[in-house]
Formats: sequence, structure tokens, C-alpha cells
Amino acid sequence: MKEKYYSLKKILEKNAQYNVIFGERSNGKTYAVLKYGVERFAKYGEQLAIVRRWQDDFTGKRGQTMFDALTANGEIARATGGEWTGIYYYGSRWFFCRYEDDKRVISENPVAYGFSVSAMEHDKSTPYPHITTIMFDEFLTRTAYLPDEFVLFMNVISTIVRHRTNVKIFMLGNTVNRYCPYFKEMGLTHVKEMQPGTIDVYRYGDSDLTVAVEYTKPNKEGKESDLYFAFDNPKLQMITGGAWEIDIYPHCPVKFTPADIAFTYFIEFAGDVLQCEIVTHD
Repeated sequence: MKEKYYSLKKILEKNAQYNVIFGERSNGKTYAVLKYGVERFAKYGEQLAIVRRWQDDFTGKRGQTMFDALTANGEIARATGGEWTGIYYYGSRWFFCRYEDDKRVISENPVAYGFSVSAMEHDKSTPYPHITTIMFDEFLTRTAYLPDEFVLFMNVISTIVRHRTNVKIFMLGNTVNRYCPYFKEMGLTHVKEMQPGTIDVYRYGDSDLTVAVEYTKPNKEGKESDLYFAFDNPKLQMITGGAWEIDIYPHCPVKFTPADIAFTYFIEFAGDVLQCEIVTHD
């Protein structure tokens, strides 16, 4: 039976320190890493770091609902042998919890900690020796990246890793913008040519560092929720099929000949050279 949602199995086989995973929305990327983190904590006491760009991304109800899908599917109870049944969120930390006589009981140690790239300065002096999994969720954005964001993210990594080598990092994103500073800063030169369902592995000179990059395969059978996006609109393919959103662009509304070109110029952008033409027509 084919798996309906994303699984970490193939990329974990690469045994890379960094695991960059992108593809269609709601295909289970975040769910898979959260489940991996819960299972590592239940089995070994190893903790998870949840990294987002902004502090507001996991405060209040955003933080409280982070593990709701796992709780609803019984993953917490399954991983802990029934000892715990849910997740309780408080102060940028997530704990196992259960209810006894309408009273909430929480685990002594948190399953996960929340970190924001924009507020990394606040976490620099605190050690996190039990974190072995880092999940940077939605590292791709269609809006704006922070100035020197890659360096800020590296500082978050440094705060958590310290002098250890047992930390695995997952960077998750939807296909909203393939012109991402992380790709350039990490030397991921082949991302734009990748096809869905493939994994590339990058190595760096004599270093032992490896980065595995996966463009997740879309679910051919589709998701039940795709019925809400069945309109005849190619811009929705990013949601239902994992196509890059940047590929949906307006085309020239008229036909023209070389004689109509008044001026030709070039733009160098993100390693690409774009030829541009100013056209006079009617």
C-alpha cells in the first residue's frame, strides 16, 4: 500500500546533518518531523527544537495547536505506551500531558522548545544539551526574509548544538519561492532543476558535513481537501501538486515581431540572466 502522506524514511537513509525538504502544502512534512521528535523523546529522552522566523509564529493558539494532529491520531499515546495522551504548551515549551480526575498532569521535562530566528539573541546564553532534532518550519517564504537571515539561523543552530555532533536538522518549506537565500548560502546549486520525488546530497570539501535536499513527490491520488481547489486556475497547482509558485507568471498579451522591440536589456538575478525587451505595439 502506498503511503498517502510524506515519510522521512528515504531522506533519513542519507544520514545527513541537514535535511532540506520542500514540496506541496499539507502533505505531512511537519507532521512527520514532529512525530519523529515525539518518538525520540519517548524512547531516548531526546528533545526537539521548533524554529520559526518570528516569535509570534508559535505563541498563543499557534503554539498550543502545534501537535494537535498527532494527538488526534493517537501518536502521543502510541509513542508513550499510553502513559501520556496529549501535548501541553506553556512559555515556548511543549510537554506531554494527560488528565486524571479532570486535573492536568504534565511531564517533568519538555518534549520541545520553541526558537525564533528574529529573537535569537535572547537564547544565546542558555544550554540545551538534550536537543538532538531541530525543525525549521516554513523556511521558504513568499514575502520577506530577515536581513542576514542565514547567519541568524546559524546562530540559532550554534546556540543549540554547542560542541555536539549528534544533532539532526530539518528545514521544511512549501514551494512558494525557489529564489531563497538559504539555497545560495548553503551552496544548493541544483534546486531549481530538481524534479519531484528526487533527493540530492551535497558534500563540502574535506568536511564531514552533508546536506540532503528532497523535493517531495506529490500524491497522485490527491488529498480529500483538494476538492476545495478544483477550480480551473493554474495558480492553485502549488497547493494541490507541489509546483513552484514562482512558475505561475503573466504572459505577453499580444504577438509581436523583432521590429516591434524598441530596446533590449538584461537583469542578473540570483545566478540567472534574464533577457528583457521593451516592446512598442499598437
